[in-house]
Amino acid sequence: MISPQSKWQVKSCSSGLLLLYRNGPTVMCLEKLIDIAKPLCMNLDRKKKHVSIIVSKGEVLSVGTNQYKTHPIAKAIGYRYEEMHSELNALLKVNQRKNLHLYNFRYNRFGEMRIAKPCCLCMPWCRALFKSIHYTTPEGIVRLEYKCNSTSSQENLHSIATHLKL
Repeated sequence: MISPQSKWQVKSCSSGLLLLYRNGPTVMCLEKLIDIAKPLCMNLDRKKKHVSIIVSKGEVLSVGTNQYKTHPIAKAIGYRYEEMHSELNALLKVNQRKNLHLYNFRYNRFGEMRIAKPCCLCMPWCRALFKSIHYTTPEGIVRLEYKCNSTSSQENLHSIATHLKL
Protein backbone atom coordinates (compact mmCIF):
# COMPACT_ATOMS: atom_id res chain seq x y z
CA MET A 1 0.00 0.00 0.00
CA ILE A 2 1.76 3.14 -1.21
CA SER A 3 0.28 6.54 -0.47
CA PRO A 4 -0.98 8.35 -3.58
CA GLN A 5 0.75 11.50 -2.31
CA SER A 6 4.13 9.80 -2.55
CA LYS A 7 4.20 9.92 -6.40
CA TRP A 8 4.92 6.19 -6.49
CA GLN A 9 2.79 3.78 -8.46
CA VAL A 10 2.37 0.08 -7.83
CA LYS A 11 1.85 -2.03 -10.94
CA SER A 12 1.84 -5.75 -11.49
CA CYS A 13 3.95 -7.24 -14.24
CA SER A 14 3.34 -10.35 -16.33
CA SER A 15 5.01 -12.57 -13.74
CA GLY A 16 2.53 -11.39 -11.12
CA LEU A 17 5.15 -9.47 -9.15
CA LEU A 18 4.43 -6.02 -7.83
CA LEU A 19 6.75 -3.35 -9.17
CA LEU A 20 7.36 0.09 -7.75
CA TYR A 21 7.58 2.85 -10.34
CA ARG A 22 8.48 6.49 -9.95
CA ASN A 23 8.12 8.68 -12.99
CA GLY A 24 8.72 5.83 -15.41
CA PRO A 25 11.65 3.48 -14.76
CA THR A 26 11.47 0.55 -12.38
CA VAL A 27 13.01 1.42 -9.04
CA MET A 28 12.71 -1.84 -7.13
CA CYS A 29 10.67 -4.98 -7.20
CA LEU A 30 8.82 -5.08 -3.88
CA GLU A 31 8.40 -8.84 -4.04
CA LYS A 32 12.19 -9.21 -4.29
CA LEU A 33 12.60 -7.28 -1.04
CA ILE A 34 9.91 -9.35 0.68
CA ASP A 35 11.64 -12.53 -0.52
CA ILE A 36 14.85 -11.31 1.13
CA ALA A 37 13.29 -10.01 4.36
CA LYS A 38 10.71 -12.62 5.31
CA PRO A 39 13.00 -15.67 5.61
CA LEU A 40 15.50 -13.59 7.60
CA CYS A 41 12.78 -12.36 9.94
CA MET A 42 11.37 -15.83 10.47
CA ASN A 43 14.80 -17.22 11.36
CA LEU A 44 15.68 -14.52 13.91
CA ASP A 45 15.81 -15.86 17.46
CA ARG A 46 14.02 -12.82 18.88
CA LYS A 47 10.50 -11.91 19.87
CA LYS A 48 10.50 -8.86 17.58
CA LYS A 49 11.80 -9.81 14.16
CA HIS A 50 13.03 -6.73 12.27
CA VAL A 51 14.93 -6.57 8.98
CA SER A 52 16.06 -3.38 7.25
CA ILE A 53 17.07 -3.25 3.60
CA ILE A 54 18.91 -0.29 2.12
CA VAL A 55 18.40 0.26 -1.61
CA SER A 56 19.97 2.67 -4.08
CA LYS A 57 19.22 2.94 -7.78
CA GLY A 58 17.19 -0.26 -7.73
CA GLU A 59 19.93 -2.36 -6.12
CA VAL A 60 20.05 -3.82 -2.63
CA LEU A 61 23.14 -2.39 -0.93
CA SER A 62 22.71 -3.79 2.56
CA VAL A 63 20.53 -5.95 4.78
CA GLY A 64 20.48 -5.52 8.55
CA THR A 65 18.73 -7.25 11.43
CA ASN A 66 18.20 -6.49 15.11
CA GLN A 67 21.30 -7.64 16.96
CA TYR A 68 21.78 -8.68 20.57
CA LYS A 69 25.38 -7.52 20.34
CA THR A 70 26.25 -4.04 21.49
CA HIS A 71 27.87 -1.27 19.48
CA PRO A 72 29.34 2.13 20.51
CA ILE A 73 27.00 3.95 18.10
CA ALA A 74 24.00 2.12 19.59
CA LYS A 75 25.12 3.39 22.98
CA ALA A 76 25.48 6.96 21.64
CA ILE A 77 21.98 6.83 20.14
CA GLY A 78 20.61 5.59 23.45
CA TYR A 79 19.21 2.21 22.43
CA ARG A 80 17.96 0.09 25.28
CA TYR A 81 20.69 -2.33 26.40
CA GLU A 82 22.88 -0.75 23.69
CA GLU A 83 21.75 -3.40 21.20
CA MET A 84 21.80 -2.56 17.51
CA HIS A 85 18.55 -1.88 15.68
CA SER A 86 18.18 -3.25 12.17
CA GLU A 87 18.40 0.22 10.58
CA LEU A 88 21.79 0.90 12.16
CA ASN A 89 23.02 -2.62 11.42
CA ALA A 90 22.20 -2.15 7.72
CA LEU A 91 23.68 1.37 7.60
CA LEU A 92 27.01 0.26 9.07
CA LYS A 93 27.42 -2.16 6.15
CA VAL A 94 27.13 0.62 3.54
CA ASN A 95 29.84 3.14 2.62
CA GLN A 96 27.57 5.22 0.41
CA ARG A 97 25.53 7.99 2.07
CA LYS A 98 23.62 9.47 -0.88
CA ASN A 99 20.48 8.42 -2.72
CA LEU A 100 19.55 5.76 -0.14
CA HIS A 101 16.08 4.32 0.46
CA LEU A 102 15.14 2.34 3.59
CA TYR A 103 12.71 -0.59 3.66
CA ASN A 104 11.84 -1.94 7.12
CA PHE A 105 10.16 -5.31 7.58
CA ARG A 106 8.72 -7.03 10.64
CA TYR A 107 6.85 -10.32 10.82
CA ASN A 108 5.29 -12.19 13.72
CA ARG A 109 5.89 -15.90 14.33
CA PHE A 110 3.04 -16.76 11.96
CA GLY A 111 4.67 -14.87 9.07
CA GLU A 112 2.19 -11.98 9.17
CA MET A 113 3.43 -8.43 8.56
CA ARG A 114 3.58 -6.16 11.59
CA ILE A 115 4.41 -2.47 12.07
CA ALA A 116 8.11 -1.84 11.39
CA LYS A 117 8.20 1.96 11.53
CA PRO A 118 11.60 3.20 12.79
CA CYS A 119 11.55 3.98 16.52
CA CYS A 120 11.81 7.51 17.95
CA LEU A 121 15.58 7.07 18.40
CA CYS A 122 16.17 5.94 14.80
CA MET A 123 13.73 8.34 13.14
CA PRO A 124 15.83 11.58 13.29
CA TRP A 125 18.91 10.12 11.61
CA CYS A 126 16.80 8.00 9.20
CA ARG A 127 14.89 11.10 8.03
CA ALA A 128 18.14 12.99 7.56
CA LEU A 129 19.88 10.18 5.69
CA PHE A 130 17.26 8.35 3.58
CA LYS A 131 15.40 9.81 0.59
CA SER A 132 12.44 7.59 1.45
CA ILE A 133 11.44 5.31 4.29
CA HIS A 134 9.06 2.39 3.74
CA TYR A 135 7.83 0.00 6.41
CA THR A 136 5.44 -2.89 6.87
CA THR A 137 2.07 -2.71 8.61
CA PRO A 138 -0.56 -5.44 8.97
CA GLU A 139 -2.21 -3.96 5.84
CA GLY A 140 0.93 -3.92 3.66
CA ILE A 141 3.90 -1.66 3.00
CA VAL A 142 3.60 2.11 3.39
CA ARG A 143 5.86 5.04 2.69
CA LEU A 144 6.53 7.44 5.52
CA GLU A 145 5.48 10.93 4.47
CA TYR A 146 7.89 13.66 5.53
CA LYS A 147 9.25 16.81 4.00
CA CYS A 148 12.88 16.65 3.10
CA ASN A 149 14.43 20.11 3.06
CA SER A 150 17.80 19.35 1.53
CA THR A 151 19.70 22.15 3.33
CA SER A 152 18.34 21.46 6.80
CA SER A 153 18.53 17.70 6.21
CA GLN A 154 22.21 17.97 5.27
CA GLU A 155 22.91 20.10 8.34
CA ASN A 156 20.95 17.68 10.51
CA LEU A 157 22.75 14.73 8.93
CA HIS A 158 26.14 16.35 9.52
CA SER A 159 25.26 16.96 13.17
CA ILE A 160 23.95 13.41 13.64
CA ALA A 161 26.85 11.86 11.71
CA THR A 162 29.40 13.78 13.77
CA HIS A 163 27.70 12.72 17.00
CA LEU A 164 27.39 9.10 15.88
CA LYS A 165 30.80 8.97 14.16
CA LEU A 166 29.26 7.70 10.91
